[in-house]
Amino acid sequence: MNPPPYQREFSMGYAAKVIALDDVRANHQRQALRQQLHERFDCWLDELEAQLIEPKPTLAQVSATIWALRQQLTSGVAQTILEHTHQDERHRQHLRCASCECLLRARPEVPRTVETMVGAIELERPYFSCRACRLGRYPLDEVLGLRAGRIQLDVQQAAADLAPE
Repeated sequence: MNPPPYQREFSMGYAAKVIALDDVRANHQRQALRQQLHERFDCWLDELEAQLIEPKPTLAQVSATIWALRQQLTSGVAQTILEHTHQDERHRQHLRCASCECLLRARPEVPRTVETMVGAIELERPYFSCRACRLGRYPLDEVLGLRAGRIQLDVQQAAADLAPE
């Protein structure tokens, strides 16, 4: 049974407002990320300028300086994107134990540095442990698909690809 026309118009108008609000939120988040990335890039440019001390550097000097600083930029971009897009996991305060379903409170954040193809990425993430089950978890590590140890899968894969050569 179809609702009367005035209810359909109200429902469609309400849905359009909800969709528009979601679009506004998404756009705001996108703009915030872009602003953070611009700030990161500006810091990198400051470092580049500080290292290019010659008033008229040669192509080789510019190339070598950018090459030396490349992972500082690429890892910084990756880190900024991860921090922005996974804020909910970075600031999570509670988690259910996977074994006994107890509600766990976040312990203080624990730093971790992982090596990727784009450079070292530094993470701070909450730790959760269940005293009853003696199980501990880092939900952010799980969401990001991090491997145990410092060297991540993309670096391991690149090394495996190079081995036959």
